[in-house]
Amino acid sequence: MIDIFNIKPAIVLRSLLLLGALVMANAVLAQEKNINSKDTVELVKVIKEDPGAFFSVDKLTSTAAVSSVSGNKLYKTANANLTNTLYGVLPGLTVSQGSGQPGYDAATLHIRGMGTYNNQEYTIYVDGFQTTSTYFQYLSPSEIESVAILKDAAALATFGMKGANGVLWVTTKRGSVGKTKIQVQARTGFQQPLNINKPLGSYDYARLYNEAISNDNGRVWSPAYTDSDLQAYQNGTGVNTDWYDEVLKDYAPYSSLDASFSGGSEAARYYLMVGYMQNGGLYDTSNDDTHSNAQMDQYTIRTNLDFKVFDIFEGKVDIGGRIEDRKYPNFDGNSLWANLAKYPSNIYAPQNPNGSWTGTTTYPDNPLASIRALGYHSTHDRTLQANFKLKERLDFIADGLYMSQGVSFSSWTRGTYNVTQDYARYIGDKQQTTNKNTNPSVYDDNGTNQWNWVQFTTSLGYQHDWGKNHFISEVNYLHYTYNIDQNQNGRAGVNTNYAHQNIAGRLHYDYDTRYVAELGFAYSASDNYAEGNRWGFYPTISGAWILSNEAFLKDNKLVDYLKLRASLGQSGFDSFWGGRYFYQLYYSNLGAYPTGNDDPKWNQGMGQAYVPNSEIFAEKSTKYNVGIDGKLFGKLDVTLDGYLDKRTGIVTRDNSLMAVLGTTPPYINIGEVTNKGVELSLNFTDQLGDFSYYLGGIVAYSSNKIDYMAEIPQLSPEAMQTGNPMGSSFGYQADGFYDITDFDSNGQLRNDLPVPGFGAVQPGDIKYVDRNGDAEINEADLVKVGKNYFPKVNYSISLGAAYKGFDFSMIIQGVAGRTVNLLHVRDQSLAFVDNGNAYALAEGRWAYYPEQGIDTRAEATYPRLSTMGNSNNYINSTFWMKNGDFIKLRNVELGYTIPKALGSKLGLAEARFFVSGANLLTLSSLLDDYNIDPETMSGYAAMKSMNIGVTVNF
Repeated sequence: MIDIFNIKPAIVLRSLLLLGALVMANAVLAQEKNINSKDTVELVKVIKEDPGAFFSVDKLTSTAAVSSVSGNKLYKTANANLTNTLYGVLPGLTVSQGSGQPGYDAATLHIRGMGTYNNQEYTIYVDGFQTTSTYFQYLSPSEIESVAILKDAAALATFGMKGANGVLWVTTKRGSVGKTKIQVQARTGFQQPLNINKPLGSYDYARLYNEAISNDNGRVWSPAYTDSDLQAYQNGTGVNTDWYDEVLKDYAPYSSLDASFSGGSEAARYYLMVGYMQNGGLYDTSNDDTHSNAQMDQYTIRTNLDFKVFDIFEGKVDIGGRIEDRKYPNFDGNSLWANLAKYPSNIYAPQNPNGSWTGTTTYPDNPLASIRALGYHSTHDRTLQANFKLKERLDFIADGLYMSQGVSFSSWTRGTYNVTQDYARYIGDKQQTTNKNTNPSVYDDNGTNQWNWVQFTTSLGYQHDWGKNHFISEVNYLHYTYNIDQNQNGRAGVNTNYAHQNIAGRLHYDYDTRYVAELGFAYSASDNYAEGNRWGFYPTISGAWILSNEAFLKDNKLVDYLKLRASLGQSGFDSFWGGRYFYQLYYSNLGAYPTGNDDPKWNQGMGQAYVPNSEIFAEKSTKYNVGIDGKLFGKLDVTLDGYLDKRTGIVTRDNSLMAVLGTTPPYINIGEVTNKGVELSLNFTDQLGDFSYYLGGIVAYSSNKIDYMAEIPQLSPEAMQTGNPMGSSFGYQADGFYDITDFDSNGQLRNDLPVPGFGAVQPGDIKYVDRNGDAEINEADLVKVGKNYFPKVNYSISLGAAYKGFDFSMIIQGVAGRTVNLLHVRDQSLAFVDNGNAYALAEGRWAYYPEQGIDTRAEATYPRLSTMGNSNNYINSTFWMKNGDFIKLRNVELGYTIPKALGSKLGLAEARFFVSGANLLTLSSLLDDYNIDPETMSGYAAMKSMNIGVTVNF
């Protein structure tokens, strides 16, 4: 048993008894008042609610900053991964597109920017229980009622050590009272790469390579390719392999099919959904016993049951499960795409005339053979989340009093099945490597990885209305255990058991639907910390004033609804990227030392990994939020939020300690970050006869700064991370290229120019600014270069219209205030380095060979070419930092719903046909200038898609 369950039983029991007594006291007092139900003010009916822990609150009286979107809206964007349907629909959520590889195609999500330089993971709940990001990513939009992000202290009041980075709250669909409703949704289509940046063909590669090799030879013209070689490349008789065309197909298939059944009575309601999804890959290979394209097949089932027994018991049984089958060529996908990018077109044809595979020692992994001659790799995943909840209404004790219990069992298992083989590499009839042709062999491990998660929760709550007063409160106890395999556990390694406890409470009160107050707290514990130092207290207070219900605004024709709200509170986060249990003493390998004289023996040495810290604890977030919610003219919905997140106690290695310490410094809670921002959401809706339409917009700005992180001092004060945003890049300020006139007759740099500290330079190398004026270019001249990769501004525009059965919708999303570093895609940006390729940007190189008619000095946009790593040119500088802003058409859909009269004749309640597209257009200077997608800059390309589909209701 993990210690956490034994360390504080008395505190847990006393806290629950005390909080329970407070709730009971409120209930009894309210009952003694014996308020007549006729005195209760009838509230404005509000359909939308702000979801959250314990209970949901009407948007009208909510004090929290919560953004939500329906599963039906997410379904409009056809994508296998749910994260890729979230672009531009939730204010405060930054979604960054990643790889398009089937099965590993998740986008990266951040809630309200970046609040810490430590672990930035948000916490995910599905139907009230915590789960993993991989479980969330492949939920089907068809089974989802809504996805919400909880952003401020009011919304995160009860999450304690799990709330600092925000919470993603998912609610799945449930049945409603009535006859059985059947819905079938089917769609199919194709996907294509958003963009592929192809390298130069053989002729241009060889032409520029001649310049590079000559530059490396002291700028003496010494071509590696002869004129006849170049002519052969030009007329098509030389090797000119387009590896992308050889390996990739023009498109990949996508399809999904879902069927749901819902209905029930007051006593029992049900929702059942079964689904299938297939996401195909781009590789040009067959699918058989020894080959496979990249693909993912998913089978989903969702069963949500609600029942009532007598007037006391209410129960819920929620079971969500799925099977995921992934298959890929038996060659690492990242390595394959890296080879596609860096293998030159002229190295060899995919196969020799006799059909054998080509390859060399320099380029051993023939990209086409990598997908056709090595077999395949497959995994079989099974995921289950089973939630059971029971609620007892204790009105016979006090009207509105209730208790509830819940338990969740979640598990994931993976099995691996591989078919492996190898191939011999030849050029002509001469074997190039030691690899041999082998027969296929099978590997089946019957179980590779797993995790399991058990959660238990119990609550005591009270809800009552009297007169103009509305009161609801709940206290809750949660504990969970989570176990994961070592090789799935990151830096935490063998520390695979996780335990967490949380005692939390929430009280919501409003008077006359005008004045709202809410209190919340969490008393959280984590087994990451030493006994006696595992618990933290996190309080929250929030309030709202609904001005539109005041007499001075109640009959205003301009303002239909206006609410001011504010919140202040704390939360924490107990996960650290660097590992766990920093209060314990650990040892690690510290290299080797020799013993003996003539033939010394090397001995492995171990030493203290770091100084343990018994006071290590979870980082703390203090959040401030002010917001305005309004509705104007009966048509325009407005939400405006401003927030400040002060993060303290970030776990940080204390590099401020001097080296005389003699060992690795301890990890302590000293890091500080400030994160702030503004979010604005507008939505205008109107109807003109049979024509209805809407126009919406979202703008979110976030900015962060590291206030302190105990970093090692830098020679340049402008190169410190402290005082700058997280993720800042530091480098040198480029100042054009060295020219021939910058060197004397002996080829030496002129004495009046600062000396670069990165080795000898030549004409055409990048010149840097000597910022401190010491006549040298070194680390003392480092500055912050460019903006951050993480954007400061996210925005989107959504619009739609409907007319007599036809409907249209569109989402445009973009980011601003963002810089990308071309050195992060070295295979595409650094020509010829490490036997690599050359791309179009290398055409702008600095070159001067007048006898060959080459002189690009006046218009050069790229440094001189070289076949070697250039320590002067290929370092961080303003030269490589490029504008990363973009605008993308994320979704467009056109649909038609058949008339009800026709549907009735066909036995249908409703039938809608649609065609949709995703990621169909990108506007970006990076794409225009360098043919690089601003989000997925390398690797398996992100995808755009076109789909047709139908939704039928019976």
